[in-house]
Formats: sequence, structure tokens, C-alpha cells
Amino acid sequence: MKKKREVFFFILVFIFTIYPDTVLVDNNFKYKLYLPNNWIREIKNDSVHFFVDTSFCFKGLLCITRYLIDTSIYKTPTEWTLSHFLAYKIWVQYSLDPAGVILYSNNDSTVKQGDLPAAEAYSIFFSSDTAIGIWAEYIRYTAYDKFGYELYAISDTQDMSKNIGTYAAILQGINIVLPLKVKKNSFCRINFNKSKNILLCDLLGRTIFFKGQHFRRKQSGIYIKYQKENLNNRNKDLELIK
Repeated sequence: MKKKREVFFFILVFIFTIYPDTVLVDNNFKYKLYLPNNWIREIKNDSVHFFVDTSFCFKGLLCITRYLIDTSIYKTPTEWTLSHFLAYKIWVQYSLDPAGVILYSNNDSTVKQGDLPAAEAYSIFFSSDTAIGIWAEYIRYTAYDKFGYELYAISDTQDMSKNIGTYAAILQGINIVLPLKVKKNSFCRINFNKSKNILLCDLLGRTIFFKGQHFRRKQSGIYIKYQKENLNNRNKDLELIK
């Protein structure tokens, strides 16, 4: 069983890649996704997004579901990820109808969603309803800041056996977009006799240090003027623009 697990992991991670035709960025949901040709997004609501192939070459349904993390229960995003991954495994193993079997699971440090810790599994389900039959699911969990994410692909077993590499590559390539916090800056000209205590900073307003000390410059020129948040905006630092 261990050998099969390692082989399956190799297939998921190292063999299959996709050649993206569409780069989809959603700033509200906070993710970036690469989709092959003919794939589209269907928005169910502000917490669930589906992705399907309109050419029907791929029968699977891909989904991103976002959850608001209850910080009174989960102290860190990683704790949410591992807790929900464990709950999923327990549900699959002890569910009676449908009955489930986990063929592969992994939550060690090698599993990442971009730079975020993640956990993943591949399972097969058997329903007593012959109209439903047998299906397979590849699922991932990750979290960042105040949101947890469940990413999965689901389809019949024949389609999943054939196209799991494509589905896994799409889901593994999803990047949870992190908002960039930039201070509100302005430009001004300062003459030398007015700039007695200027700290050299980068464009994000971070003070540059040299040998443990603030790097200071005293000369005329055009500077970026930005607010120092930790001093209640009473002081301003400046950066020379050459």
C-alpha cells in the first residue's frame, strides 16, 4: 500500500502539467487560477466558484469553496487546514452510504498551495443508488488569514483515472492572492536646510538600516513623504528620488 501511495503521489506532482490559456484573477475571493482552453468559471455565490470544460473533453467539476475561520476554535490558519483535513478523512472512512476509500493522502511539509501549507487526498466513493454509482474525488485544504479554502475535483472513476493529472495541476496551481498593503505616499521637494533628519526608505515606506542604524541622508532633492503609522501619523519620513 505504501508503494502504491508513493507512485500515485509521483503521478500527481511530477508528471502532469497544464498549459494555461486563461489567467483568472479574483481580487474579492483572493485567488489566481490558470485555466486551459474551453474552461469557464461559474459563480454559485460569494463563497463557492465552479470550473467546467465547455468542450466536455473533461467531465470533471472543479470547485473552490471559501470558509470564514472561527478564530475562537482555530488559533492559526494551519490549525484550520489540518482539522478540516482530518475531519474529511474520518468522514470518508466511516461513511456508510456512500462508502468511501482513501487511496492517497498527504499533509506533510511538501504539500503546498503556493507558499501556504496544505493537505490533499484522493478518494473513491460507492453509492447504493445504482443511478449514482461510483465516483472519485481529489481534494485539497489550505488557509490564509481569516479564510479557509477547500479545493476539489470530482468526476466518475473512468474520467478521473484518465484526467486526474490535469485536474490536480489546475488545483495545485491556484494561488491564494495576498493583498499588498502600501502606505499612502506623496512627493515633495526639500531643500538641504530643511531636511535635517531624513531617513532613507524604500517605496513601501520601510526604513532602510545600515549596520543596525537608520541610514540618513542630508541633501536637497525630491523625496517621497509617507506617514509613520506607529507615531499616530505625527511624524513623516522622506526618501530621495534621483
